[in-house]
Amino acid sequence: MKKNIIITSGPTNERIDAVMKITNMSTGALGNVVAETFLEDKYDEIGTIYYVSTKMSYKPRIASEKVQFVTVESTQDLIDALQKIFATTKIDIIIHSAAVGDYAGKYTIRAEELVDEIWDTIQKAEHKDEITKDVLMSIFENPFTVCNDNTKISSYEPHLMTMMKLTPKVISQIKEMAPDVTLVGFKLLEGVSKEELFGVADRLRAKNHADYIVANDLAKIGGGKHWAMILNENGIVTECNTKKEIAKALENILF
Repeated sequence: MKKNIIITSGPTNERIDAVMKITNMSTGALGNVVAETFLEDKYDEIGTIYYVSTKMSYKPRIASEKVQFVTVESTQDLIDALQKIFATTKIDIIIHSAAVGDYAGKYTIRAEELVDEIWDTIQKAEHKDEITKDVLMSIFENPFTVCNDNTKISSYEPHLMTMMKLTPKVISQIKEMAPDVTLVGFKLLEGVSKEELFGVADRLRAKNHADYIVANDLAKIGGGKHWAMILNENGIVTECNTKKEIAKALENILF
């Protein structure tokens, strides 16, 4: 039976205003190599590959009617796209290699206006003990005066501040959307021991009911090299040294 596959790839982008955004350095190169390798080697065993990525991410260059490109921008866009695909198609495998941003902008404010709001609160208090940490934190959480993020914020603001908020964890929602899908997740750390990387990746696997985790070390990526280990509930399945080796290893595991 032919397998339907989702590959998420590249970064997510979170708007600060009409032109600025928060993103990361991911290019989608690994997801692209995985998709191209599957198309080259397992073409007859593939139903459809849904390639979910941002506009500027690397995308498979192999022309095929078996690839459907789904363009997303933000973390929420990615979640919405996955929900839509899962609702309409039986997916067998999802390779969640997208580098989903950990943070998005909650609001942007001029420091002068935030200081004014704090100062006014202090001046209006009748007693010093009214100014608690909770009162000050509530101002930081929801100030009255923030910049309009639907327009371009001026380029000449000397003290512009952006409050960050956590983005939803996409990997934690995948098995809720599709309990029977084979989930391959990814974990990236930098400059840690192999034992520490394994421990963090294995906890991620267990917490999110992933079938496999591809664990990377940023310090070992570059110059044509991309070391990673692939693990499952039984431990390390294999180790790889390039993106192509990772793609081939996943291919051998999943087909």
